[in-house]
Parts: sequence; C-alpha cells; structure tokens
Amino acid sequence: MYECFNKNSSIFSLGSTRFFKVARAKTQEGLIVVKVFAIHDPTLPLALHKSRLEEIRSKLNSAVNCLPFQKAVLTDKAGFIMREYVKYSLYDRISTRPFLTNIEKRWIAFQVLYALHQCHKVGVCHGDIKLENIMITSWNWVLLADFASFKPTYLPEDNPADYSYFFDTSRRRTCYIAPERFIKTLNSEITSQLLLPEDTLKKGDLTPAMDIFSAGCALMELFNEGHPPFDFSQLLSYQSGEYNINKQLDRLEDPGIRVIIQHQQAAGGSGLKKDISNIINILIPENQREGEEKSSVECREKDETPTIRVEGLVIITSLFYLVHDPFPRVRVRAIQTLTKCLALVKNVPCSDANIFPEYVLPSLAPVVNDEVVIVRAAYAENIAQLAETALRFLENCQVTSALQGNSPRTSYETELQTLHEMIQQIVATLLTDPQNLVKQTLMENGITKLCVFFGKQKANDVLLSHMITFLNDKQDKQLRGSFFDCIVGVAAYVGWHSSPILTPLLQQGLTDVEEFVTMKAINAMTALTELGLLNKSALYDLLNETTCFLVHPNLWVRQAIAGFVCAMSRTLNMVDVQCKVMAALQPYLYHPIIQVDKEMLLLNALGPPIPRVVYDSVIKCPDIDLLLQTLKDRQRARADIRAGHVSQYIEPPVVLRNLFRRLISEGMTDAVEDLVLLQARHLKKIQVYSNILDGKTGGYKADGKIELSNLKTPLPCHTIPLLPLNMTKTEITAALQARKNQRLKKVSAQDSHIGAMNEEWQHMFGTTEQHMFGTTEQHSPSPRLSDTGSITPPGGRMVGDPHVSPQRSFDTDHSLHEHSYIQYRFAPCRLELRQLAQRKQELHSIAVKGREWTEQAAWRPALPPPGWRLRGSLVAHLHEHRGAINRLAAIPETPLFASCSSDGCIRIWDCGKMEGRNIANRSRQVYNRQAGALIGLTVCENNQSLASASQSGSVFVLRIEANSNKMSVTQSRQLDLQDDGCAVDVNYFDSGSQSVLVYATMYGSIVGWDLRSPGTAWKLDNDLKHGVITSFCLDAHQSWLTIGTSSGFHICWDLRFQLPISTIIHPTGARVRKVICHPTEQSLVLSSVQGNNEISMWNLETQFRQAVLWASNAPPLSLSEVSSHSVNAMYASSIDRVPFLFAGGTDMRLRYWDLDSPSGSYLAIPAANDTLNMATLAYKSRLIDGTNVVQEVQLKQRSGGGSGAMGSQRGGEESPRPGPDQPQAGHHDGISEIAMCQASQCFLLSGSRDGVIKVWK
Repeated sequence: MYECFNKNSSIFSLGSTRFFKVARAKTQEGLIVVKVFAIHDPTLPLALHKSRLEEIRSKLNSAVNCLPFQKAVLTDKAGFIMREYVKYSLYDRISTRPFLTNIEKRWIAFQVLYALHQCHKVGVCHGDIKLENIMITSWNWVLLADFASFKPTYLPEDNPADYSYFFDTSRRRTCYIAPERFIKTLNSEITSQLLLPEDTLKKGDLTPAMDIFSAGCALMELFNEGHPPFDFSQLLSYQSGEYNINKQLDRLEDPGIRVIIQHQQAAGGSGLKKDISNIINILIPENQREGEEKSSVECREKDETPTIRVEGLVIITSLFYLVHDPFPRVRVRAIQTLTKCLALVKNVPCSDANIFPEYVLPSLAPVVNDEVVIVRAAYAENIAQLAETALRFLENCQVTSALQGNSPRTSYETELQTLHEMIQQIVATLLTDPQNLVKQTLMENGITKLCVFFGKQKANDVLLSHMITFLNDKQDKQLRGSFFDCIVGVAAYVGWHSSPILTPLLQQGLTDVEEFVTMKAINAMTALTELGLLNKSALYDLLNETTCFLVHPNLWVRQAIAGFVCAMSRTLNMVDVQCKVMAALQPYLYHPIIQVDKEMLLLNALGPPIPRVVYDSVIKCPDIDLLLQTLKDRQRARADIRAGHVSQYIEPPVVLRNLFRRLISEGMTDAVEDLVLLQARHLKKIQVYSNILDGKTGGYKADGKIELSNLKTPLPCHTIPLLPLNMTKTEITAALQARKNQRLKKVSAQDSHIGAMNEEWQHMFGTTEQHMFGTTEQHSPSPRLSDTGSITPPGGRMVGDPHVSPQRSFDTDHSLHEHSYIQYRFAPCRLELRQLAQRKQELHSIAVKGREWTEQAAWRPALPPPGWRLRGSLVAHLHEHRGAINRLAAIPETPLFASCSSDGCIRIWDCGKMEGRNIANRSRQVYNRQAGALIGLTVCENNQSLASASQSGSVFVLRIEANSNKMSVTQSRQLDLQDDGCAVDVNYFDSGSQSVLVYATMYGSIVGWDLRSPGTAWKLDNDLKHGVITSFCLDAHQSWLTIGTSSGFHICWDLRFQLPISTIIHPTGARVRKVICHPTEQSLVLSSVQGNNEISMWNLETQFRQAVLWASNAPPLSLSEVSSHSVNAMYASSIDRVPFLFAGGTDMRLRYWDLDSPSGSYLAIPAANDTLNMATLAYKSRLIDGTNVVQEVQLKQRSGGGSGAMGSQRGGEESPRPGPDQPQAGHHDGISEIAMCQASQCFLLSGSRDGVIKVWK
C-alpha cells in the first residue's frame, strides 16, 4: 500500500478482514479511506470491477446524498479503492451523546430514502446497505457510502462462509441482505463460482427492491434504539416463513415509521416505490400536516414554532465547535446562542437527562479560563440560565419517569449533587476571576437564579461568602455598587439569619468614598428593611449612622435616606417611631412632622443641606480633627453668648486661617457650621478611607498622569546642551535674555489682534502662545518627518506603493516630544500645510524608489546567456535527498543553487565545483529541522536567505551562513491547518520599500508577508468553489499574480487594488499543475494541466488561449484523457530575445519548446528507459478553433538511422558502435522541477520524484 502513496503520507489502519484491509490516509486535500484487496488469484476480473466503479462514480456525480468510490487503482499485488473520509457512521451516531431525537431520526430516514431515489433513478444499486455504510456528518447530513457492485448478488443459503467473507465485516452477525439473494446450491462448484463471477454481473444484477429491504432493516435498527431486526439465522428463517418481526415492529413508538418499514419489508418492496408521496407525508411532523389544512396565516403560525425548536436542537452540537473558535466575538455569540437554544427545549427524553453534567458542562469547561475577558464575561452572564435549564431537565425526567412508572437509573439526589458540584466549581472560578468585569457580570445576571439552584446553605457558603470580598476592592467603584444592588436578592433567599453578616457590610457602604455607592448601600438597606431581614438592633445602629446624610449635599443620597427612614417607620411600631426615629430626626428638621412614613413630607421638612463646595473643602482639609475642634469651639461660643449680642470667636489657628477665609467665601455660615458638626463622625471616616485609597494608588493618578516626585526610584535625567560648550556663563545669560526679549516683542505685537479672531481664523493665522514653555532651554527641536517614518493617509496604506503594509504606516498622533516650540510658535494651519508638503514628498520618493527597483529587477539579465544551447551532456548526478524533489532555486549572482524535498531537507549545492571529473559532488549546506515535506522554496532578502514552506503548516526563512555548513531560521510562522491549510507555493519580491514573501494556502488564502515588519502586509481570499490552489506566479513588475486551481481555474489578481481582474477556466476543468509567466509577453501565462502533457498559453487580457503545446498521441484539444502523463515542471526564458520553454513531467522526458518557431522544438533529454532506436519526433503547428496548437508527432524511423534528440542532432549518421550501448543518463522517475544556474558556464538543473538532481550542460 505504501508503494502507491507518497513515502511521507500518513496512513492509519482502520481494521481488516479477510476480504478487505481498510486504512485512513492523509493527502493534501484531506483525509481519505483506502480499501485494499490483496490479489491471490490473477484470473479474477478486477478490471471489469474497476470500470464498473468508475461508471458508478460518473453516474452519481451530482447525487448529494451518495458517496461513491472516487478512485480505483490496480497493481500487480493489490487493488485499491478510495473515497472521502467521514468520521462517523450512523451506527456510531446512535450511541453517541447527545442522542438523536425523534425529529432527527425522521430527517435521517428521509435522507436515506432520498439517497436510494438518487442512485436508483440513474440505474445504480448499492448492494450492502447497513448502518456502518450510512455516513453522517456533525450537522446530520447523510451520505450513502461503500457501494458494493463488486460483491456477489446471490449467496448460498447453506454456506454462511460466503456471507461472513463479504458482508459480516463488523462481526456483529447482523444481516440486512434481501431474502431473495439467498439461493439453494446444487454443488460446491456453483458456490465457488459465485464469489467473484464474471457472468453474475450480467445475469444476476442487483435490483432496487434488494436495496429497499436492506434500508428498511437499517431504519428499524435506527428507530429501535440500536437493536438489529435480523441476524443471519433469523433472516433465513424469515425467508422460509418461520420467523415473524411483528414483535419488533410493535416496539416502534412512531406509527408512521412502522408503516414505512412494513412497506420496505414487503416482498419486493414495490409498495414503497408506488407510495413515496404518502411516505413523505408520514415523515412530516403531525402539527405541520394539520396546519396545511387551515388558512395560510394559521399554517405559518403553526409551522414556525416547531421549526425554530428543531433548528435549535440541530445546531446545538455545532455550537460547541464554535465555542472554541479562534475569534472571541464568535465564542461570545456561540455561548449566548447555546444558552437560548437549550432554554427553548421543553420536553427532554430520559436518556438526555444528564446531558449537562456529561456533555454540555464538560464542553464549556475551557471557557472558564479563556484568555479573553469578554468570553469569560459571556459565560458568567449565562451560567445562571444554564444552571436553571439543567435543573429543569433533571426534574422533568424525574416527573416523566414517575408518571410512566419507570424506575430511574440513578437517584435524583445523586444526580443533583453531581450537578451542584460542577456548577459550584464554575461559579467559584468566575467569582474569583482576576477581572472585575466577570464578577460584576455574574452578579448582575441571575444571581438569584443561582441561589434557587444551590439552595439556602450553598447560597450562603458559595455565593454570599465570595460576594463579601468584592467590597475589599477599593479601585473598582462599579463592582462595589453592583454588590449592593445584588445583595438584596441573595439575602432574601438566605433569610433573616444573614442580618449579623449584612449590618457591617452596609455600614461599610455608608463610608464609601464614592457617593453613588453610598446611595446604593442606603437603597439596599431600605429593601432589606421592607423585607424584614434586619432586626431592631441592626435598624437602630443603621439609623444612628445614616441620619447625618439628611444634610448631605447630594440630592440622591438625601432621597435614599428619606426612603430608608420611611421604610423603617412603616416597619416599627408607633412607640419605637416616636422614641427612636423622631429623636434621631429632630436636629435635621426645619419644622416638626407627624407622618414620618411619607417621603415627600419628610423631604419638605428638612432644612437646607451643606453646600457642595463647603463639603468638598472640609473633606480635603489635611487636618480635619483640628478643623472640627475649632468648629466646636465656635459653636460653644455661640451657645454661651446672650441673646442680642454678637458672638466673639477665638482666632482660628494659623494653619486654618486661609481655609476659614475660603470657606466663608464659599458660603459657610453659623448654620452650616452646625450641620458640618452633625456630620463630623462621617467626615472623619470619609477622609480616612480617602487617604488609604490615595496611598494604594501611589504616584499614579486617575487622569493617567504620573507624579515623578512620588516615585520611589529616581529617574535618570539626560541633558543635551543647546548652546556651544565653549560659551561663558555671562555670554549664555546674555543670549538667553536677548532671545526672550525678542520673543516677547513678537508676542505682544500679535496679542492685539489675536483676541478678535474667531475659531476658524485662529486656526489659520493665530498662535497658541499660552502653551509655550517658560524658557528657551526647555524647547526641543521638532523632529523631521523623515526621521520618524513616512506618514500614512487615513486609509491605512500608501497611495504610491501598493505593497506597503499597514504595520509600517506612521502614527499621526503627536507624541510628547513633538509638542515643540516651533509647533506652538506658528499657526496650526501653517504647520499642517508644512506636514502635508512633507508627506507628499515622502510618498513621491517611495514611489520613485519602488519603480526604479522594479525596473532594475525586470531588466536584470536572465539565464541562459546569449548563444547558449543545451547539448544534453550530464555533468552531475546528485542523490542525497530521500524524497521527491519539489523545488530548485538558483541563487542569483552566485554559482549556488538550493533544493527542497519531501524528506524535509533543504540542501545548497555549488555547481561551480561540479565541472571537475574527480571531485565528489556533495551539498555544502543542509537544513533538516522541519517536520513534513517541503513543497516551496525561493530566494529572498537580497539573495542572503531562503524561504520555504512545509506541509506541516510552517512558513520560514533561513539565513545562508557563508562560513558554515548549516542554516539558521530567522523568521517563521505557523499556519492553521484547519482553517487555511498548508502553503502550496511561495514566491518573493522586493519593491524597495518592502521585502514581501508571498505564499498561497490550500484553502484559498494568498498572503503577503513583509519580512521587515511584523504581521501580514496584505491578504487575498480566493473562493474555494473554484478549487484549491495548486500553483501561482508573480508578474515581473509586481503588478499582478495569477493562480491555478485543482478545478482548472486561472484567476489573476491585481496587487494594487487587491481585486480579481480576470478568471479563465480550462475547457475540460483539468487540474492545473504549474503556472509561470511568459518570458517576453507581460500579459501571457503558461499553464500545464493534468493529462496529455498539455501546456496552454493564456492571454489574461482577452481570456483567450493563444497557443497549446501538445505532447500526446491523443487528438489535439480533445476532451478525453488518452495519456495520463502531465507536465509538472517548467522553466521559461529567452535566448537572443527568442522565448523558449523547458518542460518535464511524469513521462520522465525533458522537452525544449521554441515559443516563436515550433519547428525548433526538440526532445532535450529522453527518459532513462527510452531505447536509442526510438521513433524520431517532430513538432508541427496547426490552427484549431483559432488556437495555435504545436503537437509532438512520431515519424517512422529509417532503418539504421539514429533516433531521438541526440540522433537528430547528429544528422542521422550511421556509425557502428563498439561494445554494448551505454545506459541513458535520463531520469528514472517523473521530473518534478527545472531550474538554471550560472557558474563558469550555464547549467540546466532537473529534479525528479525519486530524489535525484541532474545537472546538464
């Protein structure tokens, strides 16, 4: 088997029987299944079976529910049949969670029947339908696979060996074969002829009725929870009428499905074919059929609700895949959608009662530790709903089991404990998340639902204990405020015994430095009081703490306190209100009130609050104790004075005199002083907490500024003298004073008219002198724009250079050092004009430089030199590689060339040392540290590096060390094999401003990687409907690139606008093997495709095929593939301005094509197995449908004449050769790459699939 695949292919055994050995192989386009039949009898008609499989593949090409074998290969030792790999069969799916629902089983049954319809209408029968051969995808799409046209139609009923050999591959002994396929035999000879007969395909073909019976057995097992209807002996008994399946049919709960299977089990299955419309109606849900009989509006209302539910169930499995998507926004939306879909499920089978602990929660486990905050926040937002849904599933199952009288498999308490433990672990992790956003999201979204889920004890131990710690975070005011919003619901569920815990927490909220947190704390007190969760002693303590807020300058705080006092009054009895509440309110009332439980009356009775400015100044006082003591002395002095006299105050301390003057100016009167003293205890606490908060923040302020004086580590200062060092101190002082006077004169002259300017004129003509620094020494010269990089327009890319990456763009935001004196000395409009001019100059210089660089690269002399002609002499035979040669790259301006192979090695060779005869030709440098086959190679970075790509998904750059035999990786990136696939080809261009490595991936991405900057310069996305990318080429002027795909498409992309500008498809849709640019015509590309050694020359402008090079015996431009040989390697250049092409492929021959004069073409290097007396080849040109076709034709050989290219070059001389003929120097395997290298003379390089590199001259 390994001989038919690449030596580096990944092959994994899937099992084996006496009939087949099955393996999974990995190809570039994905995974495939390979079935191997070992040939022990060469007389078996395997060629007939191969043609039959190819016929089935052709007929089922458009069958969307059928998966026939895609390829069949015959060798001397074995036969191989291959198809696409699908991970799960229907047999695997029915025992995998989440279990299939009834509506999903109906959908699968419909697809199985429709798959039979697709194959039967084109005359194809399956022959071996069973659950193992019905493949199913993750979105419940059915594929009928493993068509068994090669298995016998009829089997002997008295010999189970034949059934076991061909059909019992799973060893389950289940038998789905139609009864009419078992026949009685007369002797053993007939039995042996039925194994793989030639005549059976003609006389005993399969019939649709046989497939229908087998499909009925498969559907019965599907709807019967995996119980098969027949084994081998039961089926034979059923054939003879001794076995009845009515008992198994009665197990089917769905009457409609029972009717369908009865039709399928009927003799011949003819009833099923005639009544297919009724069967479809049976598969449609009952509520939808009823809706069709009503009006259209009612029908739509009846149809949408179950449809949405079904879609929600179908996509749940796919949503778990999206939960692990690389994009955070997709993961967030997947979690939200999953939660909503699960909440829509109302009725759950008992088999799915444990879907949360066994499937949902384990699949979501990695989300708790997701690296992106918004993903964890989304999980925290939905965990309460998920917990509620999980509990509902469990309870519904218990109720259903009780109603049906079935005993549950496990106890309700055990399952509930398991669910509690899993949810508790998730919630505890989210509540201790390092990001406060996650904690806040969890509290604000369903914390009460979690309390109901956990119960009182765990709500207190898990939720409340974690929530209390949130008040310790003094930096996040939103988190503290959210705590007081959510604590009421938790306390209401926990009960009144939480009062001792809540009282100190509420008191802590009253002293919070943020007033809106204080307001939320008071609102929480009000709600708890109304719920009766605070006892009298707690209420009295809180009343004493909060009455001072009745004169708080914040209106919201005063309203919240009024609400708390009124709620407290409504809770306490009349005696407690008059003795406790009224006594506490008396100092704050402007006039007495009777109804304390009315908020509006209480607010109207309050006196004026403390002015805001006074309140803030008191809190900011550094010595608040001294201030309050002074206010108390002043209050005592006012109380001792007799009526009608003016108070005589003691002079305040020296440190408070300025503060008192400011407070008096801000409106502090004697009445305000009394109010401040009423809040004395609260003000002290506020200042203490403010000082603690300032101490934690250190030198960092909220506005983003850093106080350097507060930093513990002093910063070193760098001084740059702006004046000559040889100036004396007197000269420096005089120069500074003169400069200052000059500046002041200019400023005073401008001040007279600047003030009269409006905003627009100020921008154009005015200056911003007020922001200037004080001294000239503090000014720093404005940096030149050329020193900081080129400026990029808002679009993010350079206009002049289409290849400039956004990473190299200049950030137009002014940094701190750019706020220089000159920028503030001139008008903003003048500075912007100067910057615009500088920007245009920069862009122009970059564009000119890039154009010159491109022209130099385009007109650089290419190989070979003028007058060169290949003589066909072998210079060197290099065989150090152990895998196929995939790329050869000559290093310009050196005699070196590099090679990469499927063995994972890159080797550098020196062709200058290969001209001697006695020197061993060995590689001078080797790199072999990459996993996987290397499929791309190019020279980059001014010929100092090599870039390559591996099938393992890596793209890397190697530095060529001049004095070493090894190479080191300087840059690399790993591609996502699931999303992008591996790189299929690499190329490189240097535009002067950028060094871009271009690589194309299998799944349609074309990426430009700027090696001088991080990230991706640009990316093009090719539509996968055009096929996977196989090759691409770059224009010499770096304006466009053209890709070739596996479906025969040629798509040209404009690199300036990054848009596809031309699309050409090959008439046969053949796979594109290689695409290169024409050596002299800028709008032409050369493309080799699969089969007939065909090379087409396409005009990208007109999308017309101008010429075709045809080296095949098939009629030119025929749609049939007579020859399987293809051209895999091409090298195009020009000699004396005459374009030519070297081409080699799977026929192991290397041809020279003269693109101007077809008659000048010849076979340059024959294959190693070509005989010396082979027919002479000629190249003739003719016009077919407007296309110039150059065809290779074989001429009749004259007796004794030389043959081949070498013979034609010798002119047909007949010279006897002494001794035996020398072996040919050509390749023994298909040619995979061609290149040219220059040393003292020009050499042609060719590499083949067996790892051999040959050097020719």
